[in-house]
Amino acid sequence: MKKILVSAAFLALVTLLICIPPRSYAAEALKIGLVSPVSGNYGDHGALERAGMEMALKELGGKILDRPVAFIIADSETNPDSAARRVRSLIEKDGVKILMGGVSSSVAMAVAAIAAERNVLYFATNGNSDELSSSKAVRNMFRIAPSMASLGRAAGTYAVKNLGKKWLFMTHDYSWGHSGTRWARDVLKKNGGVEVGEIKFPMGTRNFSSQLLQVRDSDAEVLMITCAGFDNVALMKQLAEYRIHDKMKVVYTLQEFCDVYPLQPREHRGYYAVEISWDETEQTRTASRKFSEMFPKAAAPVIDNGNYNGYIAVMALAEAAKKAGTADDVGKLITAMEGLEIKNNLRDKPTYVDPRTHQFLSKVDVVEGNPQGTGTNIWQLIQTYDAAQFDMTREENPIDLTKK
Repeated sequence: MKKILVSAAFLALVTLLICIPPRSYAAEALKIGLVSPVSGNYGDHGALERAGMEMALKELGGKILDRPVAFIIADSETNPDSAARRVRSLIEKDGVKILMGGVSSSVAMAVAAIAAERNVLYFATNGNSDELSSSKAVRNMFRIAPSMASLGRAAGTYAVKNLGKKWLFMTHDYSWGHSGTRWARDVLKKNGGVEVGEIKFPMGTRNFSSQLLQVRDSDAEVLMITCAGFDNVALMKQLAEYRIHDKMKVVYTLQEFCDVYPLQPREHRGYYAVEISWDETEQTRTASRKFSEMFPKAAAPVIDNGNYNGYIAVMALAEAAKKAGTADDVGKLITAMEGLEIKNNLRDKPTYVDPRTHQFLSKVDVVEGNPQGTGTNIWQLIQTYDAAQFDMTREENPIDLTKK
């Protein structure tokens, strides 16, 4: 009789264990694919955006909707074809439904096309070309970085009002570079300025001697540049070497702290439109100190365009998942993203997601380089604009993703 009682108790215990609800077990990890350059012209920028994502995830306790997050990195190589192959692998082999990254606009366009085809959600973190929120926009993609309309017009507006009205353009010869020149040129024309020419150069240019001889021989008052990455670092060094700053004002439609930071002080000269300046608010200053502690060897030791946009991507996903009540249903996440306000954005007003274009809208800063500055004191904030003030209008960009 005693043996029978023991067996009954054992069976009761087994039944109890079987009936424990699934939520008592560890939650399944949320996989996020980071399509980001580990190598190539934008390798440093890729490292920064991934660091910003890690910083945001740490602030969220490593979880979204109480699920641990697993980042899976795929090197885009700053190459659309390589990025496309690796995105397909992330989706097919790893089961990823959420993608982040890009840096190069041409890579972001390739990823966006696959996101729409395979119905996954894509946060284009650091691509600025017009096409990403217009002709190449898809409902499955949200663009975090300001458009080049916002940046180019901000740089152009400051320049035309304060620096001169006779301009020469230098343009990185691909979609992003063309966008920067387009919108700065728009400001120049509307303000009665004069264009004295445009010099285009391909990605991978490191010797600018022939271009800068043309610049030096011109009678421009302002040299308006759209260039980024390691090409830009080389260009800024040579601008100082050829003493271009002594002849005219140098303005960038978009500049990165990580590109200016390694330069000598005399190479800091110029006026730059930036997506965020590390000293814009007390929040950005505090976040910069935290970032430096987390990533002491980063290409930029402060909040910069790249790490900021990576940070905002993760914060936006967390807000959208909370609003939608899911991190797996792509359709519900897209709906939650449209019109979303991201309050945890380190700024004095929330970032707004335009439901029509899927463009994140915040601010654009204009800074002036400090040729006596060392350390992080390489520029000073001189003007802040509302990004929505300069973004493409409905007439310039009639797309409406809510109707797709």
